[in-house]
Amino acid sequence: MTKSREEIAIKIQAFKRIFRQIMESRRSQVGIAIIIFFGIIAAIGPFFTTLDPVNAGSIHSFDELEAAEANCVPEWYQGEKITHNVYPIPTPLFFNASQVSLWNVTEGVIIEYDQEFGYDQNGCVKITFQEEGNATLSVNFYYPYQIPPKSFRGKYRYFITANSNASKTEAKILILPSFKRYGLTAKSYRASMPHFDYFTNEDMDKWKLVRNELISVNPNLKVWYERTYGKSPVDVIFNKPGNYSFELTIQFIGNASKVGNPTVYVDDVQVIVYGNSFGLLGTDYLARDIFTQLVIGTRISFIIGITAATLSTIIGLFYGLISGYVGGILDEIMMRINDMLLVIPGLPLLLVLVYVLGQSMLNIILVVGCLGWMGFARTVRSAVISLKEKLFIEAARAHGAGRFYIMRRHIIPNVFPLVYVTLAMGVPGAILYEAAISWLGLAPLDVMSWGRMLYEFERSGSIATGALTKWYWVLPPGICIAILSVAFVLLGYALDEILNPRLRETW
Repeated sequence: MTKSREEIAIKIQAFKRIFRQIMESRRSQVGIAIIIFFGIIAAIGPFFTTLDPVNAGSIHSFDELEAAEANCVPEWYQGEKITHNVYPIPTPLFFNASQVSLWNVTEGVIIEYDQEFGYDQNGCVKITFQEEGNATLSVNFYYPYQIPPKSFRGKYRYFITANSNASKTEAKILILPSFKRYGLTAKSYRASMPHFDYFTNEDMDKWKLVRNELISVNPNLKVWYERTYGKSPVDVIFNKPGNYSFELTIQFIGNASKVGNPTVYVDDVQVIVYGNSFGLLGTDYLARDIFTQLVIGTRISFIIGITAATLSTIIGLFYGLISGYVGGILDEIMMRINDMLLVIPGLPLLLVLVYVLGQSMLNIILVVGCLGWMGFARTVRSAVISLKEKLFIEAARAHGAGRFYIMRRHIIPNVFPLVYVTLAMGVPGAILYEAAISWLGLAPLDVMSWGRMLYEFERSGSIATGALTKWYWVLPPGICIAILSVAFVLLGYALDEILNPRLRETW
């Protein structure tokens, strides 16, 4: 027991000396600082980003409306032609008892706040029709820019309760979203075609979501827009800065008594007037936030780089250990297999294997890890061949120690310093391999990495106009790959100086 404690104390003292030397090295200081910085981003960054980095639209996790338009520049860009998002309604869950005053109703319509009912949390507006009439939500906002926005979109949810046996000719609901500009005309600029709803059992079973697009894929809607506003409706509606209002009118047409005084519950209303700038790094061609992709990509590249390098180091360690210690015909066979794998071009083989196995993060880790161990295996084999002829190994054999005991107690501890160096030097290669695989279009489809960001840039067609035209998209992932790779290389060189017997500093 005492001997075991002494061995642990000796190992702790050795670790402290090595750690002190590592921290005294300028190379390792720079490398560790950079690795810690990216490690913090990888660990906590995704918790501060609510946007979806993979699916089109950069939709918030709590929302269904896109956060920005496509191909936006960063918000910190300056210029007369730069516009930002305008939010007439700041939050989609904006209803509370005090905001019932935003509604105007005609005679025969009762409006109140229902705190027990709502789409995804308690609280919504309840509109009861005792006769024909309408209720209009009106929210004022200011549009400050000299040029029109890129587009606008809105959404709302509603829930209808009524006598579902009524015919379509007896009763119907008409929903009209619109914009008005003060001081010009009283004309409403509708953001969508009128939305009709008849009473069905489906209406009384679930909330309905309505999303209004500027130009729908529906050709009839596009014709209606162009006939009313020309080919660019947004240029007509927001043709100059000024005070505007967004209105959502719920109109009942029919005999209210025959359908049991229909009630419409409205919740989750949101409108966004989209500018051409967004976030710290803008958006890509699918309206995804580039900064979110960069942050999420840090974690993915970190995981793939460290995991793949660890896997290849473990495989190389045990392969070289067995080959060097056992020797003989087994050593010859294992080294010929190693040589055969070494001469095969790495990247083409990786691409073929990933294509065959499938585009997943696990497959990339396995393929990169299982094809990066050959050089380290030869290094370990050479060290083991040298060590097994040492006198302390002969003494262990003379005392009856078996192969596995000698390997575990004497060989592995003496070659283990090579593991630290190889692991640090192997991470950059794994990160670069992942970036190359992703850039060539074989990235996992469900995650976003730095390499896939570069692939998406190429896929967008923006490369035809030159990478620097959208440098805020292509440069950040490339710079991050280079900086993180250099950080691990610096740490690897520092470890090599300390742990390599030929370069080891005197203690």
